[in-house]
Amino acid sequence: MYETPRVIFAILLTLLWLLWCVGLYVRHRRTRPKLNKAASTLIAYASQSGAAAALATQKAQQLGSSDKVNLLPLDRVCQQILRTTKQAHFVVSTYGNGEPPDNGQRFYHAIQSKKLAVDLSHMRYSVTALGDSNYAHFCAFGHNLHRSLAKLGAQSESEVVELDSQKSTPVQSEHATTEYFSWRLVERTRLNPNSLNAPLFLLTFNSETEIPKWRAGDVVSVQPCNSEKHIGSWLEKHQVNGDVTLNKGDKAISLKQHLRSHELPNQPPEGDLTHWLKTLSPLPHRDYSIASAQHENQLKLIVRLQTHANGQPGIGSGWLTQFSEINDITRGKVRANSRCHIDNATRPLLLIGAGSGLAGLRAQLAERSLMNNAGKVWVIYGERHPVTDTMLNNELMGWRNQGVITDIDFAYSQHPESPKYVQDVLQANNKKLKAMIHQGADIYICGNKTGMGDSVHQAFIKFLGQDNVSALLANGRYRRDLY
Repeated sequence: MYETPRVIFAILLTLLWLLWCVGLYVRHRRTRPKLNKAASTLIAYASQSGAAAALATQKAQQLGSSDKVNLLPLDRVCQQILRTTKQAHFVVSTYGNGEPPDNGQRFYHAIQSKKLAVDLSHMRYSVTALGDSNYAHFCAFGHNLHRSLAKLGAQSESEVVELDSQKSTPVQSEHATTEYFSWRLVERTRLNPNSLNAPLFLLTFNSETEIPKWRAGDVVSVQPCNSEKHIGSWLEKHQVNGDVTLNKGDKAISLKQHLRSHELPNQPPEGDLTHWLKTLSPLPHRDYSIASAQHENQLKLIVRLQTHANGQPGIGSGWLTQFSEINDITRGKVRANSRCHIDNATRPLLLIGAGSGLAGLRAQLAERSLMNNAGKVWVIYGERHPVTDTMLNNELMGWRNQGVITDIDFAYSQHPESPKYVQDVLQANNKKLKAMIHQGADIYICGNKTGMGDSVHQAFIKFLGQDNVSALLANGRYRRDLY
C-alpha cells in the first residue's frame, strides 16, 4: 500500500522528463533558417568565439545586398538551401582537437553520416579556415569540411585558405570595431596574493576615447607589447641603436617604439633597415573574455599568468600582468560573440566556470544585475584552495544577498578534506540540474576546455542524454566560452 504513492510519483517524474525531451525536440525543429529563395550565394560560418562570424559578415558585405546572399551559421544550412545555392563560401574555425565549433556540429555530423545526402555538383565552393598554429590540429575542421563537400560533388574553387591567429589577421565588420581602442590601465589587483598557485589578476581599463559597445559573453582582442627590459636587452645584445627614427605612415617613431609590438628575431638586422623591418611579424593578438558589463563604463579582464617551461611569461598574460604599468596604454578591440549572449533574462541561468573563467561569469552577473524579473541563477565556480584562492567571493556573495544569484556552489580541487571539481557538483546535484533545464534554463560555461570544459560536457551527456545536449547546443541554450 505504501509503495503505490512512490510508484505514481516515479511515473509522474518520468512523464515530466519525457515531456521536457519532447519540448526540446520541438524547439529544435523550429530553429530553421528563413530561406531567401532569390539568393544563389551562401556564406556559412562556424564560429566558437566570434572571429569566423565576423569574417563571414565582412565577406557578405563585400559581395552585395542581403537579397543576393544568404549569411547563416553552418548549423542552419539545410538541404533546401544547398540545392538552390550555386556559389558557397564557408568560413570556419577549429575547436578542440580538430572538432567543428558548436554551431557547426550538427551540419558536419549530418554530412558525415550521410543524413544530409544531397548532390552538390551544381555548387562551387571555397573554405576559409581559422586556427592557431600553436595547436596540432591547426585548421583541421576547415580541411575536413572541404573534403566532405567534395565527396558530395561540390566543385572546389581553391585549396583551403588558412588564417593563423598567431599572425594577427585583422577582421573588420559589424561584429568587431573597425579600429583598435586605446585602453589605459588604471588598476591591477592580484586576486590570490597568498596562493602558491599561478597568479590570477583583475585588470581595469578606461577607454581613452568613446567606450565601444559590448555585451556579456563578448571578447576583447588585445595587442600585447614587449617589455622595455626585453627590448633593451635585445638592442644591447645585437648592438643596435634603438633611437633611430623611422617613418611609419605619417608619423616618426623610434626603432625602440616599433619593436614594442613586433616579434624580436634571433638575428640582428642585416642590410637595409627599412627592408628588415618589413620582415618582422607583429606580436600575435590574445583574446580574453570581457569581465565587465557595458554599464560599468570600464573594461575589466581576469587573467592568469601563463609561464612557459623556460620560465618566460606568456606573450599576452606577461604583458598584462607583469610588464605593463599603471597608466600604460594597451590597444584592443571588442569582438561580438553572439553565441554567448543571454537574450532572455527571464529564463533561469546556470553559470559554470573555473579559474580565469570567472571573467565570463562576472560579466553575465553584472549585466543581469540591472534586469527586472530576471530568472533564478545557479553559479558553480571551481578554484584550487579554499583559503588562498577565494576569487571575488565578497562580490559574488553581495550579488547573492541582492538576489542576483539564487544558489552558489564552490568546488576546490585542493580542499584538504573534500577536494572536488565543478563536475562533481553537477554529479551531486543532478536532479536539480535536470529540473532547471526542464524549466527552460540557459547554460553558460567559461574557462579552460581541456579538463573543466570537457568534463562538464561529459557530465551533461551523462545526466541529460546526448540527444538533449545536442539540442541544447543547436538551440543556443548551451553556450560554451572555452579556450
